[in-house]
Amino acid sequence: MFYRKKSFYIVLFLFGISVFSLIAVYAMSGFETDTHIPESTDQIQIQETDIETQAEVEYYDKTVYESEIASYTDVILPLNSKDAAYIDETVFVGDSNTEGLGAFGHLYTNNVLGKHSMDIQGVTSNAYIQIAEDNPETEEDESQYITMVQALANKQPKRIIINFGTNNAGVHAVADSFKATYTDTLAQIQAVCPNTQIVVAAVLPVARERDYPKIKQDKIDEFNISLAQLCRENGYGFLHYPEVFKDSETGYMSADYVSADGVHLNGDGYRLLLDYAGKHQYN
Repeated sequence: MFYRKKSFYIVLFLFGISVFSLIAVYAMSGFETDTHIPESTDQIQIQETDIETQAEVEYYDKTVYESEIASYTDVILPLNSKDAAYIDETVFVGDSNTEGLGAFGHLYTNNVLGKHSMDIQGVTSNAYIQIAEDNPETEEDESQYITMVQALANKQPKRIIINFGTNNAGVHAVADSFKATYTDTLAQIQAVCPNTQIVVAAVLPVARERDYPKIKQDKIDEFNISLAQLCRENGYGFLHYPEVFKDSETGYMSADYVSADGVHLNGDGYRLLLDYAGKHQYN
């Protein structure tokens, strides 16, 4: 009897060990199924490198713009440098690249209406030009500020060369809405300056390597096609800066004419801009 009981307990003990082993194996296999362990750290590094490379790649096909702009030769200003006083009788209106014409001594400040970070919408809405100061005798605030449109109404220039779009390209604006706003802005300028000749300048290209990656070259190209359309529809001259500023191989801004940030012109760039404008007159 004693041996029968002893054998029974031994069998029961062995059965328990077997059941426990099966449960442990099942639990471990389930853990391995839910958890992915890389084979090596090299695998992780390769994946991260691929992500960084994709983020830095910017696809741009310069031939798209070259093909489209070729159909606007009727509005692109041809070579013409008959008027020696052309630049002196022109007011350049635009953003920071225009502001630099006066700030860096390439033109008299009276010939420049430029404001850094300005987009086309700001021409009619941003009152930043101070025309009156505080009165030191009365200590009253008599300062007054006006917009570019109001400043042009005061100047009544013979001609303006207007250049906006770089800052619009940096906020993912749509070409159609950009064109519509530009058209309305020019209409407001013409309304207060009925005898002023209007020349629309193409948006300048940007360098491939630049500090402002949100400003895309293909978006600038879209804007310039819409500006060429605008000029055709409204009878304005189109000053096609990309003709001389673009690198012939890449389609981006040539490194010869841009500062280190890849967007703003350097000294040679300003000299080229004025030379090109003076040799492509709108008469």
